[in-house]
Amino acid sequence: MPKICVISIYVSNMELAKQFYCGKLGFEVSQEYDETLVELEHEGIPVILQQVEQSAQTDYPNHSQVVLGLQTDNLVHSIAEMTSKGIEVIYDTPQPCPPGYYSAIKDPFDNVIEILEFS
Repeated sequence: MPKICVISIYVSNMELAKQFYCGKLGFEVSQEYDETLVELEHEGIPVILQQVEQSAQTDYPNHSQVVLGLQTDNLVHSIAEMTSKGIEVIYDTPQPCPPGYYSAIKDPFDNVIEILEFS
């Protein structure tokens, strides 16, 4: 079975994307290939920000361009921390899921990011 080797996130504004993913979520820029393609430092799978001319939200405003899952050891704390940073939190309380609990946030481009706490 193939395994995930990269996660690409399509964005319409690279500077705003870097401010969100680096400034608010704590990722670091690993490599800037050019002004439209940036690799973020992450444990394991590379996360690529790719600027596109037209965001998928222009055509499909209720759909994410990607769903990224981030693990936490304390979901309640993570929800509070995201809220304090001005991040749009979709679920302000932990929601049950098969491996534990989750919440979700949105980046400035309406991409959904799940925050997971495994049981």
